Amino acid sequence: MQSKTILVGSDETQTLSALIESLSNHHNYRIITAVRISDLISIIRSINPSFIVLSFRNNQSVINSICTFLKTSKIPILCLTKNSYGENIDWTLSNPIFINTLNNALKSNYLANWFNSILLLMKDSYNDTGYEPLTSNTNHYKSLSRYTLEIDQKQAMLNKIKFELEHTYKDVNERVRLRLKTIVNEIKTTSSDKRHWEDFKIYFENINPSFLKNLSVKHPNLTSKDLKYCCYLSMNMSNNDIKNLLCINAESVRTHKYRLKKKMRLSKDQDLITYTRALGRRLA
Repeated sequence: MQSKTILVGSDETQTLSALIESLSNHHNYRIITAVRISDLISIIRSINPSFIVLSFRNNQSVINSICTFLKTSKIPILCLTKNSYGENIDWTLSNPIFINTLNNALKSNYLANWFNSILLLMKDSYNDTGYEPLTSNTNHYKSLSRYTLEIDQKQAMLNKIKFELEHTYKDVNERVRLRLKTIVNEIKTTSSDKRHWEDFKIYFENINPSFLKNLSVKHPNLTSKDLKYCCYLSMNMSNNDIKNLLCINAESVRTHKYRLKKKMRLSKDQDLITYTRALGRRLA
């Protein structure tokens, strides 16, 4: 079996050292570093890394340079940007690409947890012996998991921007304050939980069209949060997967699971995960 390697690239040695420190607890992975694009290409051509982390002044340029040398489309790439509002990356790769800010990555345990989250989202789609897909449905669920992760990340960033704008009201004149309030209201509309749920539901129903219908008919008292949690369970997500995806603690996951089972009036011996997955196979 090929050894697992994290390739970390950055054009700043201080950033590179900080990223290495953040990932140092992943003893199952060997960390290799690069400070130049040419070094990245040379390493990719020789070892085929398991995971790539990039933090360059221009990540787009790096992506464009390395794309032709990647030996498989299954290598996840995490791009870290100094821009607090994130970075738009255009790519022709089929590799899964995740984007976050460097400031977030350098917070205590943040990068390690984010790295774990990405691995958890990928694990059900590929095995350890060659990254071969297990089932076609699993691939769809992997894409949905990635989509959800990215949406949650963008929503968290919008909430942060909204918070910072609201705290500048007192420092500006009335005309600017009104403009800022307009922007804040637009962010509230864009990042609302309801809109997020509607987007998620459309995507999910393309994969499993009968699940939500069956679930809503049988349990009409469930909230959108309850329904989305059931979707996660039907996607074969473990408690740990959900914890990392929603950035909550394990106790919160267990509590929600208990309350959901009670709301659905399931008996003590009924398993919630088995029950929810079965709903997707039943005829309405």
